[in-house]
Amino acid sequence: MENIALAVEKRDDSEVKNKAARKLKYKNYIPAVMYGLKKEPVSIKIKEKEFKDLLKGRSIYSLIFDMHIDGIKKDKKETVLIKEFQRDPITREFLHVDFLRIQMEKEIETTVPIHIINEEIAMGIKEGGGVLQHGLRELHISCLPADIPEYIEYDIKDLDMGITIRVSDINISDKIKILNDPEEVVVSIIHPTQLKEEEVVAGEEAAEEIAEPEVIGKEKEEPEEEKGSPKEEGHQKEKGSREK
Repeated sequence: MENIALAVEKRDDSEVKNKAARKLKYKNYIPAVMYGLKKEPVSIKIKEKEFKDLLKGRSIYSLIFDMHIDGIKKDKKETVLIKEFQRDPITREFLHVDFLRIQMEKEIETTVPIHIINEEIAMGIKEGGGVLQHGLRELHISCLPADIPEYIEYDIKDLDMGITIRVSDINISDKIKILNDPEEVVVSIIHPTQLKEEEVVAGEEAAEEIAEPEVIGKEKEEPEEEKGSPKEEGHQKEKGSREK
C-alpha cells in the first residue's frame, strides 16, 4: 500500500496552551503532535474532515503518511505512523493524535488487531454448544513499516470444546516477528457452566476489593494538553529506541 499524503499546519503558541483544543475543535481542526528520530517535537493541527476521509475503509494501525507541513514542497516531507490517539468516549470524534516519525528501511514495533473468523460455525460452538472466550485481541509485532498488516486473521472453524489457541499457534509472514509471550491465550471455547463459574469468582473478588478501606490521598492534578515531551507508551515505537 502506498503512503498517504497528509497536509497539516503548525500550531501557534496560543493553540498549544491548555484548553486550546476546544477552540480548535470549533474551527474543525484536530490537535496533534509529531515526534521521533531524535528531532524536536512539532505541534500541528489537522483538518478534521480531510483526516476522517483519509481513514475511511482503512485500518488506522497500518497507515503510513507522508506528512506535508504548511504546504511545503513534496520533497520536504515527514514519513509518520499514528502512535496513539484519543477519542471522545461518546461521539468517538478524535480529540488528539500522536504521530511518530519513522524510516521506511528501519523496523519498528507496533500492535495490530486479531480478527477471529468463522465463530458461528466453529465446531465447539455449533456442535458442542460451547462459548467463545477471548484472550488477546491484538498482537505486539516488529517489522518494516511497509510490512505492517491491517490485522492478523485466525480461523476457528475447526476449534473444538476445551481447546486453547495461544500466540505460538498463530502463523504469520516471515517478515513479521510476534513479540508477545508465546503462551499468552488468544482464544478458546469453553463450556457455558465454566464461564458462569468464572463470572462468580470475578464478582466475589470485586466485592472483596470494594470492602477494603479507601486510602485518602492527594488528588492528581489535571494534566495540560501538552506538557514537555509525549508519553512513551502507545501503539507504535521505533525498534531499538525509546521515544520521549
